[in-house]
Amino acid sequence: MTDKNNTNTKDVRVLLIGDNKLYTQIITNFIDQSGRLNAEIKTVDSIEKAKAIISHEETDIILLDIDIKEMKLEELFNVLAKDNLSIPYIVITDESDEDLGIEAVKKGAQDYFVRSELSERTLRRGIIYSLERHDTLQSLYRSAIVDELTGLYNRRGLHTLGNQQVELARRHKEDIFIFYLDLDGMKSINDTLGHEFGDRALIDTSNIMHKTFRTTDILSRLGGDEFVVVAVKAQHESIPNIIQRLEDYVEEANSPDKKYNLSISVGVSKIDLKNESPLDEAIQDADKEMYKEKINNKKINL
Repeated sequence: MTDKNNTNTKDVRVLLIGDNKLYTQIITNFIDQSGRLNAEIKTVDSIEKAKAIISHEETDIILLDIDIKEMKLEELFNVLAKDNLSIPYIVITDESDEDLGIEAVKKGAQDYFVRSELSERTLRRGIIYSLERHDTLQSLYRSAIVDELTGLYNRRGLHTLGNQQVELARRHKEDIFIFYLDLDGMKSINDTLGHEFGDRALIDTSNIMHKTFRTTDILSRLGGDEFVVVAVKAQHESIPNIIQRLEDYVEEANSPDKKYNLSISVGVSKIDLKNESPLDEAIQDADKEMYKEKINNKKINL
């Protein structure tokens, strides 16, 4: 009998997709036999049912028996590869379908197994290694798309995730707005107080953005003192409220005991989904609107 309380045991939530009850039972038994896996296994017999579980429940890894009846493999790969860093998956094939396993790995699967070669050991090692590779890829991915100082997405992250939202908006006919923010007086803060305080001002701006916008919005720092927000499923009539909320949080952050005051200029544009490069063009439009506000603010403060 295996010891599930062993300190080396890995907790894992497995989603097993397969419509052959004999094969799914064999796979389940192998996982249950492992002394290294403390697995919670859910089994479904279709991709649609799998999508429902993924949408509502935490899943660590997917095991997919590729021999599901009436399933279009290209459609399957598209579903699982939309964001192949979200949930790692392993495919299981027959000897005659091994090429499909290789193709699945090319499309984003962590690994594949030939059904006749499965054992407790190979399945256990495959699951553990796939989870470790997945964690490594996620770490590398985040370091590539996240700004180290503020924790916001960087320019690459903005374009990667922003363009994904553009495609979703096209499909569902939804509006997206771009907010272009510029931290006023950043050079003065750096010159008079030093870059340490400049960094603090950038972090303060990041915190204000998190308070102002929704968790579903994409918050990014382009570099320097410029920030962009992709506000998904936004309504035009809500824009004044968002800007007012931003101003209120800026005022709240400017306490009397601080050595610097924050001031943020904002420009807003709506993404035109018919444009050739909708995200880039909307960012440029919002940048122009921000610049107009910055000029007006300077005139007011003269």
